[in-house]
Amino acid sequence: MPRFGKAFIRPGLPADPLLRLLTVNGLAGLAVAALVLAGIFLTNIGNLRNLVLNSAEPVIPVILLACGLAVTLGSVVIGSAIMLLGEGRRGGGTPRKVSHLFTHRQLRPVPVKATRGTGKHPAH
Repeated sequence: MPRFGKAFIRPGLPADPLLRLLTVNGLAGLAVAALVLAGIFLTNIGNLRNLVLNSAEPVIPVILLACGLAVTLGSVVIGSAIMLLGEGRRGGGTPRKVSHLFTHRQLRPVPVKATRGTGKHPAH
């Protein structure tokens, strides 16, 4: 019977928790990218499927689109996982309050001399 918890590590995953987090979420991002790529070609968005199928080299545009989606969506999933790391310990992020910055000071308008010009910046 397998033990669950800190001592249990799935075979094939890194032992380091950060690398394991990046690996699992990177693979999830690749799966999302594959679904988006399949959805693009199934729905024929922008007539893309017809353009690729009628191309002399249809593999190259598919590889380029797949790599772009994999990098973009993989990074989104990994980034969101990293940003959610501290959620459980602190009860979520609290919005920073900037109202204390303006309690002792009041905003004052700055006088600016308006001049009529040609719209070009002056030479320095």
